[in-house]
Amino acid sequence: MSVIASLIKGAHLLVKPGIRANILTCLLYNMARLVGIRKEIALMNLKIAYPDSSPAWRKEVLRKLYYHLALSVMEFLALTKNPSAVLEWVTRVEGEEYLKSMTETGKGVVLLTGHMGNWELLAAWLIYRGYPLVAGVRDPDDVHVSELLARYREMLGVETIPKKRLLLKGAKLLKQGKFIGILADQDGGKDGINVSFMGKVASTVGGPAALSLLVKAPVVPIVSYRVAPFKHEVLVLPPIEPLCDLSRDDAIKKMTEMFNELLECFVKKHPEQWLWLHRRWRS
Repeated sequence: MSVIASLIKGAHLLVKPGIRANILTCLLYNMARLVGIRKEIALMNLKIAYPDSSPAWRKEVLRKLYYHLALSVMEFLALTKNPSAVLEWVTRVEGEEYLKSMTETGKGVVLLTGHMGNWELLAAWLIYRGYPLVAGVRDPDDVHVSELLARYREMLGVETIPKKRLLLKGAKLLKQGKFIGILADQDGGKDGINVSFMGKVASTVGGPAALSLLVKAPVVPIVSYRVAPFKHEVLVLPPIEPLCDLSRDDAIKKMTEMFNELLECFVKKHPEQWLWLHRRWRS
């Protein structure tokens, strides 16, 4: 087992809400700051997105991000021991009526979200509220960490689908009335759609738009934010219907532009809670 997987497994054995979680969070947070995990990438991303910001502000955002990530890991691990606690940890929800109305119609829904707040906790909340979620995932390259994540998600009742199979399998699941959750804020690679994100053109995944058009399923933007340790709020926005009156390529690009604008709003509300550590802009 890899070192990282061993550390995660050890933390999982020890963690529980309260003083243990606080101690483990502090340890992980200080380790992240000491190592400076992807520090230069994060600071570069922040400068791109906020060109008028000061170096001190960007460093402070990164410091807070390390803390939020450390907390997210501990919350996720603690939640696997008592999954229903997520209903207590989410203290405020806005717009849940949109999810309920989709459930009542029996239609499949594409859930659009990003790496904000604690996205693993958001998935668990959806499951424990009774929504038929299947989450699209891209597992870490470390096979041992990947296996642990799969096991912990299974403990939370979260069904997953690899992103490389998202279009075909996701379409079938949407037709069955499932909610397909997609984290759409990372680099789309060579097959992505080049549209603006936070003021600069970036390759963006077209999966949410493509799935929506393929099955004529609405897209529901959703995000969660941390308001305190083990306390979160969830925001759900009104459904977006697919642009079926345009050509497929034009519709995918237009919808992806709309989605990026929404994701930008999510990031700007709490920039310290977004995952700045990946290479979002590669040119």
